[in-house]
Amino acid sequence: MKNLKYNMLIIAFAVVFTSCKNETAPETKTVSVETQQEEKKLNPDAEYLAIDFEIEGMSCAMGCAKVIEKNLAKMDGVKSVKVDFESKTANIEYDAQMTSQESIIATVKKTGDVYEVTSWGGSPLQEVEKEMVE
Repeated sequence: MKNLKYNMLIIAFAVVFTSCKNETAPETKTVSVETQQEEKKLNPDAEYLAIDFEIEGMSCAMGCAKVIEKNLAKMDGVKSVKVDFESKTANIEYDAQMTSQESIIATVKKTGDVYEVTSWGGSPLQEVEKEMVE
């Protein structure tokens, strides 16, 4: 009698587990997402200015320098940009007709409040701003 109960219990578990098993593969759905990638505007006939400037406030190469570089590269009129974490400098080649010094400085500042352009083309930023006013 005891064996009969155990056998019935084992058979009941076997029936429950095998009857609930679904052999079909799980349903997977593929969703396509269209992203609009804005194309940067560059004038092929433009004369590009190359300038070096210093950026203070960077604390890491990947999280700071690369993000600043990426944001500057997205700007219209910017042909190339390289931000060097070690020397805390950036080199940018841009079309002065499409992009201004102020917009470049604003983009650096907008990337993070701790980043500040301290010199432009080898001159302290205050002197450069005075020359622009005069």
